[in-house]
Amino acid sequence: MDIKNTPLRDIKCFNSPDYTSLFCVAANYNILMVNYQALNVITTYELINQFMQNKGYKSLVIFDVPKNSDVLALKEWPNLKGLFYESTDEVLFQQGLEAIEEGKLWFPRDVTDSWMRQMLATEQQTTLQSSNLTCKEIKVLNLLFSGLHSTAIADTLFISEATVRVHLHKIYQKISVKNKQQALQWCQKNLSKVNN
Repeated sequence: MDIKNTPLRDIKCFNSPDYTSLFCVAANYNILMVNYQALNVITTYELINQFMQNKGYKSLVIFDVPKNSDVLALKEWPNLKGLFYESTDEVLFQQGLEAIEEGKLWFPRDVTDSWMRQMLATEQQTTLQSSNLTCKEIKVLNLLFSGLHSTAIADTLFISEATVRVHLHKIYQKISVKNKQQALQWCQKNLSKVNN
C-alpha cells in the first residue's frame, strides 16, 4: 500500500518524498505506524518504545509486511496492536485503524494462527517441564523466586545448603535454564501454573 498517497484521515508520514514512507502517524487515532522495511534496520525495540512514550502514542502498527515474512518475531515490538500486509486495501486499513483505536487488535488470520501455535507449543513444553518437578523442587523454586538465597532456602526447608544446590541443579535441568537469572525469568512466566 502506498501510504503517502492514501486519502486516509490525518496520516502524516516522516520521510522525504523521494523515499518510501517508513514512519507515519495516524494523528486522530494516536497510532504510530512503522513500515516493515524500517524494523531492525533503522530502529530498535528501545527506540520505538522511547519514541512512543515521548510522543504519547498508545499503539504501534506495522504496515507493508511482505506475505512471506517471518511474523513470529514481530509480536515482540512494544504496544503492537496491528499488522497490515503490503497488499492491504485502504478500506481494510481504515477499518483496522478504527478497531485499534477502539482497543481491539488487528492482525491477519494467518499471523494470529502462527502466534497461537507458538504459544501453545511453549505452554505444552512448560507443562512438561513443570510436571517433572517434585514437591520439594517446587518449594525451592518458590523460595528462590521470593528472593531468598541458598542459605535462607536451606534454613526455611531445614536442609543443608549443599542439598539446596543439588535441588537447584536438578531444577535448572528440568526447566531448561542455565542460571539463577534465567530460572527467575522462568518463574515469573510459569510459577503460577506450577503452583496450581
